[in-house]
Amino acid sequence: MVAMLAISAWAAAVTAAPRGVAALTISERGASADPETAEICKGFHPGANQVKRFFQRAYPVESFVITTERYSPCYASGTILFSDRNQGEWRLYSGGTATIRWNRGGTVDLLHKQRNGWRDPFAGAYGLCDDRSEC
Repeated sequence: MVAMLAISAWAAAVTAAPRGVAALTISERGASADPETAEICKGFHPGANQVKRFFQRAYPVESFVITTERYSPCYASGTILFSDRNQGEWRLYSGGTATIRWNRGGTVDLLHKQRNGWRDPFAGAYGLCDDRSEC
């Protein structure tokens, strides 16, 4: 009986609908973390629908992915409220990575690198570029 309850709880968790983005603001676009790339980063202007789609599809990754493997100085930033009421400030980098700083503490690093729809000034410069969809 206990095993059946555990399996039912697991199945309910697995089939739960993904959370959506309830509200999103963009306060900055085309910004750069490096003064030497400020001009090229001005071309990074993701739209609200692109940013929402990114946060609905992205998955957690270790910080190494943002700082090394897919590093880009180009970013946009703003705030986000998810349908489950979690909220925070985000910074989205042109390479398909982001960090959310939660209002109640903590951070999460995210990745979704395929077909995000925005212009990435550093496309093709990540890793060995063996995934042809990003070259």
